[in-house]
Amino acid sequence: MKISNAKIVKAATYVLLFAAGFPILGIVLSHQFFLDLFFCGIIALILFILIRIRSTEVEDSGGCFTVRRIHPLAPKGYVRPKVEFPISLIRQFMVKEGWIADHLNLKIQSQSSRKSINVDLVLFDRKQIRTLQSAMQNQISY
Repeated sequence: MKISNAKIVKAATYVLLFAAGFPILGIVLSHQFFLDLFFCGIIALILFILIRIRSTEVEDSGGCFTVRRIHPLAPKGYVRPKVEFPISLIRQFMVKEGWIADHLNLKIQSQSSRKSINVDLVLFDRKQIRTLQSAMQNQISY
């Protein structure tokens, strides 16, 4: 089972790239210093968002749980997982719903330690969240 928000994030990235053209056009057409500063601030904000945006891929393949964070404009290829561990180590999971983003909280217990892992599920829709919850519930019940 693989759940990803790559399509939504890629569409949002292209919208932001398109939207970045309007402040640039405003700088070219405007001859007022404060208006130019305002447009430069908007461009800086858009560039900051474009640099930080990532799509999240949660994969539950057999006995391994993997989370990958991928930039939507990155070339295709192997992406090193952010989190990867056996599903048998998961003791508890919980999805916290928020206004902007949902969060997946996992409690893991290995032989020597207990850890808590938080994964942001930004731009995941309710269907994907329910699918993730049911898959995790099935894996933990075994």
